[in-house]
Amino acid sequence: MLTKKFVLIAIIITFFVPKMSMFAQDAGALLDLLVRKKLITDQEAEEVRAELTKEAATTSGGKWKLSSPITEIELYGDARLRYQYNGGQTGDNSPLARPANGVAGKDDWQERERERYRLRLGLRGTLVDDWFFGIRFETNTNPRSTNVTFGDDSGVNGPFSKDSDRINVGQAYLGYKGFKDVTLTVGRMPNPLVTTPMVWDPDINPEGLAEQWKHTYNFEFGGGEAPAAAESYGKEGGKGIIAPAASEPFKLKLDLFVNFAQFIYDDANPENPLGPRARNSAGAGAATHQTGQLIPNTDAFLLAWQAGARVTFPKNIFLQIAPTIYNYTGNGDTFNIHYQGGSPFVTNAASLAQNQTGINSLLVFDMPWEIGWKVGELPMHIFGDFSANLEADDRATAAGHPGFGDERYAYQVGAGVGQLKQKHDWQIDIAYQHSEQYALDPNLVDDDIFDGRQNMHGIIVRAGYALSDAVIFNVTWNYGWRINDNLGTGGTPIAIGINPLDQYQFFVADLNIKF
Repeated sequence: MLTKKFVLIAIIITFFVPKMSMFAQDAGALLDLLVRKKLITDQEAEEVRAELTKEAATTSGGKWKLSSPITEIELYGDARLRYQYNGGQTGDNSPLARPANGVAGKDDWQERERERYRLRLGLRGTLVDDWFFGIRFETNTNPRSTNVTFGDDSGVNGPFSKDSDRINVGQAYLGYKGFKDVTLTVGRMPNPLVTTPMVWDPDINPEGLAEQWKHTYNFEFGGGEAPAAAESYGKEGGKGIIAPAASEPFKLKLDLFVNFAQFIYDDANPENPLGPRARNSAGAGAATHQTGQLIPNTDAFLLAWQAGARVTFPKNIFLQIAPTIYNYTGNGDTFNIHYQGGSPFVTNAASLAQNQTGINSLLVFDMPWEIGWKVGELPMHIFGDFSANLEADDRATAAGHPGFGDERYAYQVGAGVGQLKQKHDWQIDIAYQHSEQYALDPNLVDDDIFDGRQNMHGIIVRAGYALSDAVIFNVTWNYGWRINDNLGTGGTPIAIGINPLDQYQFFVADLNIKF
């Protein structure tokens, strides 16, 4: 039978240790404190600890057994069911190949309709001494997609096969927060940068190192003094003194942040091969005059340098900007052939065969921004991004188009209403995006927008409704057109095998479940 002292201790622990998942560890620390203060004896502490452990074991959270270095852990994930439509059209200024099945003609239209799913399941937590970690498993091996298509394996092992229904490591990282305002991360991590889908596909989890600094400043201007008291007269003729309330100060919150990243873009292996180093073959290097050139034996790195600010004014009005520089060190052994991006002056098959992934001559300035406010309780925002490749002249020349170095800009601007946080919330975003041929890294941009292509512009519409706190229904539609008819539409074709892609349409309907 519990003593009064035990009941008191249990009440105190329940008050200060509400999370059952960490109950035993935190309760033990509190019991040790009570023993040191001589409020209870060692024996009483052990009796309480035994009773609490027994009670916790009967709950779902108490069945978790955590090693002593773990101070907090979270199991999370999401599942999504998707209907997806992709459609693309060839131009009317490209030569025709000999007619055949699967060979593109002028103004030819290709369509794909797929039913798909994705699953992501992760663990993240904190460790003693300011360390943290994260692991996430997900479907699909593609870095820009976690989708699995229903029925796509039927030709391998019969219907309902599971060849593509595999689980892969999407995130695996370790971090440290022991320095004030600083976060250090290493591994395959969530993107540590402030970005937009124009530059980075949100499905990509880069690999390497990241260093982040963030500090918050709070300012107050004016206010504090009340005006002189005034006389007032009531209905009954009495006279009184009214003391006005002090005026509210103008409050301003400033978040300054700096994000640096060193991502390993391509690992050259081996760095010191046996015998003489390999050279580009005529088949690989002839189109860009790189035949016989030594294949690099050093790794390629993507370096990011970002500094930004978020200013929050009264009434939840905010402004955020995050100017960034991206530069590349080397091309690795995979990306050493120069980017071409396709051409409208050869057949579709020949255009697709041109290099679409080269990272040569990329020094990209990028500045994502956002302004938000509320009308009553309704959140609203305008957002955008602007990028310029400062080495576009060299990139265009290497691609065989020396007169098109001005095709260096990409920008996006849009507006949105609402937000998705709880049941019955809704949100609509509409944006225009313009990405020129030599502006961005074609390996990183969101493939849901214009099939991950460059030299495209158009409209993007997203809408969502929260059916419950955990279930959200979304639709996304975009329609794009080629910008410059004298160039291809560079980028690895994700869904549509057409280059140049003269017009493109994309639609998805998603049912998302978060847990």
